[in-house]
Amino acid sequence: MCDANKQKKTSMKKKIFLVIFGVAALLTACKEEGADLRPGLYVDTELIDAFPGKEISIAGQASCYTGLQSLTISCDAWKISEITDLSSQKPVVWNFDYSFSVPADATFPQELLITATDVYGTQMKKTITMRYTPATTAPYIGGLKKQIAIEYDEATGEGVCALKPLLYGEDMLLKAEVKIPSVGYDETFPLTKREETIQINYVFTARGSYPMTIELTDNSGNTTLSEHILVVMLPEVLDEVSDYPYMFAFKSNTDEDDYVFGYYQYMSRQDNYQYQVFVYAESDETEFMFTPTLETNGAVLFGESPLVEERIISVQSQPGYVQGFKPGKGYWGLWVDIRNNEISKWKFDTSDADVSPLYYSADWNGWSFTQMEQGETLYQQKSDITIYKGNQYFCFSTMTDWSHMWRCWKADGGETAGWWFSEDGAGDGASLPTIAEDINATISFDTAIKWCYIIKK
Repeated sequence: MCDANKQKKTSMKKKIFLVIFGVAALLTACKEEGADLRPGLYVDTELIDAFPGKEISIAGQASCYTGLQSLTISCDAWKISEITDLSSQKPVVWNFDYSFSVPADATFPQELLITATDVYGTQMKKTITMRYTPATTAPYIGGLKKQIAIEYDEATGEGVCALKPLLYGEDMLLKAEVKIPSVGYDETFPLTKREETIQINYVFTARGSYPMTIELTDNSGNTTLSEHILVVMLPEVLDEVSDYPYMFAFKSNTDEDDYVFGYYQYMSRQDNYQYQVFVYAESDETEFMFTPTLETNGAVLFGESPLVEERIISVQSQPGYVQGFKPGKGYWGLWVDIRNNEISKWKFDTSDADVSPLYYSADWNGWSFTQMEQGETLYQQKSDITIYKGNQYFCFSTMTDWSHMWRCWKADGGETAGWWFSEDGAGDGASLPTIAEDINATISFDTAIKWCYIIKK
């Protein structure tokens, strides 16, 4: 009887063991193949040279056969904690690209920890060492010209200075120290960004010129000194301006009576009150003025302020207060804003200008083409000619078959507006003023700025 009971108990234990073993085997079978492997983790770098303010980008790829649960990027010292929850997607591959700015108070060296976690909690970690490397580029200042006009109000006896320069550095800017020594102004602005605008305020009680310096120093010890002149002056007398359909540029020492054609150059209207032209200056002393008409004597005249450089003013009642603008020797683009009294210049790229031989015809019907001689630059060509009474047109071509020709078109009002390239040779020529007698002249054409001058000999 006892033996029978023992056998029953033994049989029951075997059944229980088999059930437990079966469940364990079933659970093991349910766990996906490769679940015991750690996720793969690749990063594009393991060492980063950094400094306060530098923009850092970390790219890489996490992968896992069973699916990813999350990706974490962290650095406690720099308060970086970026957690990407992937539990709803469980991707087997995840590409990441994380960017951040090094804090202004960053300490070095530091480690950036990247952790990939799969759906079973298995992790793979990578560390990226971030070491300090000082910035090599000095900071700079933007938004201020060398000479700055500050209008003085005689009624209040004050000239209010309110400047907002933009300061920029490769590194975090540590400070900007602004000084106006003659009035005892000395203010330091702490800076925490790579780009920052500061506000300089001061009220002058007397007219005059006041030197001002701005010294920028970044965290890497790079320093830039920017020097300016604050000109506290009475408001310059400006005549009312209009938004002209086009304007003209001419050299200030030009006597239009010496020209048969082209003492001016056409300026195209770019926007409200804004005009653009390309010019050639023979020397650093070559000056340009601007006018909305072809008349320069007693007409609306724009030039540069004698007190503040690159400030365009129109003073028709007192023309002595206007001087010519000197861009410097060479080819230039000029941009003029007559409402905001501003002018800017840039070096004109002549690399695409035509340097092939140029031919001209003093007869619009296309006869008597003559090759022109080389002028001062590769783009300038000229010839001495006689303009006969009744001859009213000139045409220019790089070929004598009229297939490529420079011609002139008419603006509203019948005034000569500008040269442009004609593929078919159709259209008007360079329309000359009425000529009452034969004139000996020198004709010059510049293919870089597409303009013609005809000067009496």
